[in-house]
Amino acid sequence: MTKLFLGLSALLLLLIGVAAAKDSHDHGYLSVQEQYLKDYPASSKLIDVKTQQLFPTFPQAKQGDTFRVERCISCHVPDIAIIGPQEAAKRLSADFFKYEPNAKQIADSNHLTGVHPAVITQQYYDTYGQNAVATKDGFHPYLKANSGSGASSSASTTQPGIPGFLPQFVSPAANTTGNGQPMGIDQVGCIVCHNGGRLELDQTHAHANLIINPEYAWTAGAALYYAQCVACHGNLGEGLSGPPLNNQDRLGFFNEDYYYRCIEYGMTGFEHLGSLMPNWGSISPEYTADKSVDKRPANASRQLSEDQINLLVQFIRHWENYQTLP
Repeated sequence: MTKLFLGLSALLLLLIGVAAAKDSHDHGYLSVQEQYLKDYPASSKLIDVKTQQLFPTFPQAKQGDTFRVERCISCHVPDIAIIGPQEAAKRLSADFFKYEPNAKQIADSNHLTGVHPAVITQQYYDTYGQNAVATKDGFHPYLKANSGSGASSSASTTQPGIPGFLPQFVSPAANTTGNGQPMGIDQVGCIVCHNGGRLELDQTHAHANLIINPEYAWTAGAALYYAQCVACHGNLGEGLSGPPLNNQDRLGFFNEDYYYRCIEYGMTGFEHLGSLMPNWGSISPEYTADKSVDKRPANASRQLSEDQINLLVQFIRHWENYQTLP
């Protein structure tokens, strides 16, 4: 009986330890806030250390009477609503380079400049909004002429290029409650541009499906997409011989690891076995060539680098509508 008691006691202590470790992991944002208040002492008089929430001000941020709140500011500039967008933008960049262990590598891979936009001005929206089109050189959009179905070879239609990543509802013109004034990042929030888990508080889930630098993901991503993907997936990701990449059900269901595997392994991976999808990276370790299944030979060498594949994954993610995000 004594052995049973001791065994159950040890098990209970183990479970308490596991729960404490999980609680500490899940509440890591509290230590981030504590460090933030040490770095910016004046802010300690403005906020308490707790879960922080941002309420975007555009109409699409509400579903009925319910706000689509964001908790990103629990780690990133928790007093953004008080200090304003200009100071918040400075702190976002400074804190990233100060505390992110892989800041230089992430910045180099995603062409981060160290300057975060503070306000969506009309000029910024015109450059990256719905009226903008991804271009080859700043003037000529990426366009693909497709032969009309059943028409002669000379007949073709030119599909429109890819519009920018900023939705129309964050343009100054759409800010009717603010008399057409530009909205700051304290009003727009993070999710519109960067995606990610808006309600998550641990880093892994909060940064899932993250678009690190939306400007670079859209411009350089478009160049890569038009060079390698458009023939099968269409100008606007609508799908041709390949599946649609702009489908909201797919974007809402599949995470970045799925899209990475699809591009990396292509028809050598189990998700696309027997398809025409090239393996742009390596060959899946589980793959065995089978002429009865394979519709194309596997690429023997890497066609795209890991950084290029990550860029494509982020580019595809820009098609996810704000309302699709969980």
